[in-house]
Amino acid sequence: MNPGMDEKDWHYLIGMEVHGPVSLNDISSLIAAGTVASDVMIASRESPRLRPAGEVLKEARSGSVVPPPLPQSSPAQRSLFDRIGEGLNSMADTEKLEGFSLQEMFSETFSRRSAMEMEEYFIVGTERTTPKITEVQTGWPKPWLFMRFLLFFFVLYAGFVTIYQYSGNVNLVPGLIILGASAMPLATLILFFELNTPRNVSIYRLAILVGLGGLTSLAVSLIGYDIGHLSWLGASSAGIIEELGKLIALVLIVRGARYKYILNGMLFGAAVGAGFACFETAGYAYREAPYGAQRMLSVIWERGMLAPFMHVAWTAMVGAALWRVKGGERLSLRHFLNPRFYRVLFFAMILHMLWNFHRFDLQFNLKEIALGVAAWFVIWGLVQQGLRQVRDEQRAFLTAERPLSAPQSS
Repeated sequence: MNPGMDEKDWHYLIGMEVHGPVSLNDISSLIAAGTVASDVMIASRESPRLRPAGEVLKEARSGSVVPPPLPQSSPAQRSLFDRIGEGLNSMADTEKLEGFSLQEMFSETFSRRSAMEMEEYFIVGTERTTPKITEVQTGWPKPWLFMRFLLFFFVLYAGFVTIYQYSGNVNLVPGLIILGASAMPLATLILFFELNTPRNVSIYRLAILVGLGGLTSLAVSLIGYDIGHLSWLGASSAGIIEELGKLIALVLIVRGARYKYILNGMLFGAAVGAGFACFETAGYAYREAPYGAQRMLSVIWERGMLAPFMHVAWTAMVGAALWRVKGGERLSLRHFLNPRFYRVLFFAMILHMLWNFHRFDLQFNLKEIALGVAAWFVIWGLVQQGLRQVRDEQRAFLTAERPLSAPQSS
């Protein structure tokens, strides 16, 4: 038996919470009791690289030495993905993701849920239905409702397409366009609704943001095209004009100090972006309709599949960055001049400009997918900061409450 098994020099990670110090024997007992899984990630001062507990325990019990930390790689030795990730973290002022797993996050996507559970899931955001800060989840959330909405919208859209192709009745075209244009943006918005763990934003407010935010951002963008004189940029000018238009719409509609969390700003941005995406895609589909049903359906399908990587993601990112510097204050000029905000805004503009720069289009939309992955990398980093913000507020609240609840000495 390795004598180091009793040294309380180990920490283990559950979600974003670090627990410890404990010994390897303690971790073994926790696994045996079912408190933690055997693949929980652990580390110590002697071995700071996070590794599965089962792997470390097996080596320790066999008497082998726990491997020392890996030497730091030089910039040339690091993988291209590592360097890109570090660059995005530096640009957006986010940190390396901790305890993040897409597989774990979406593990409850297809879990059985009752109709009542789904109905109650939406009853949030009012004074009576917003949870106390001590009840808010601070680990990585596990969204599941968005996939049900996506499947529901897909079935409806497939039904419209089938009936239209069978009958050729043009009266079905408006419904087909509206449903096809809104399905994916609204399903993506539901995902951001689930990521907003403070649960302090109502569906009513989101509906207003989608409608009014989408209309306002379109109007501001059209004015921007008229007065911006950026036609020399071609289609890439949309990256500047439309991102500023959505930002202005967001600021005009949500100006107060009631919503203070990073995750709130992310949700508000996603709502404005979803409204913009719905209206824009409907316009493109309507413009293609006179040239044949196939061209119209092709536009709806392509933009629908790419919707999670476009306006919803870009404006969610910008909204989160703005709320990160604003907090519970009313918006002022200094918030927009903060590098932690405008660097993310510039990044969203660059992603949008590259998206519209058609000289470097790739097959199978690989360019758009790569740009979307970059956007979501930054989004997950901002989600992590949002969860940490809530956790810090929880700790501050509990620290302030303890002296009041402590027993009085006689």
